[in-house]
Amino acid sequence: MKLSEIYGKRVLSTAGKEGYVLSVNVSGGKIVSLVCADEREREFTVDFKNVLKTGEKIIFNESVEESVGVPIRLGKACFDENGGYLGNLRDFTFFGDRLKTAKIGKKNYPAEILIAGDVIIVKRVSTLKGDVVKDGETLFKKGTFVTDDVLNEAAAAGEYVQTKLKTL
Repeated sequence: MKLSEIYGKRVLSTAGKEGYVLSVNVSGGKIVSLVCADEREREFTVDFKNVLKTGEKIIFNESVEESVGVPIRLGKACFDENGGYLGNLRDFTFFGDRLKTAKIGKKNYPAEILIAGDVIIVKRVSTLKGDVVKDGETLFKKGTFVTDDVLNEAAAAGEYVQTKLKTL
């Protein structure tokens, strides 16, 4: 699902509280809460682990606990570690509560290499210089970012060394 599909979506609690989504707070690469507002523009927070169903409306259990995180708003400026402008954050894709990829300008980046604050910094990460192939099957394509997830998957397939060598 895309983050842009959540903004503005109606929310409804099992206790009858209604509103709509203003923004999303993240921490450690996971969505921790939804910042919402009711019809009088009074803000309230929905802990993401209390979301029961998403669809036309987001249904959630009410919670009194306050969750923390960094607000993620689309349109934030994004820079590389050297200060080079990469573009604006256009969208995020996520699965469950885990952020997967960010669309910055016209490129996609793994969410785990981003540092979010007032702006978004994209950490420098190696990419594969060639395909990683095992028994005639391509495990990773040229240009894939070598993140912790990719290295773990390569280790499980017994191709950790080949993957590391293809980054040089």
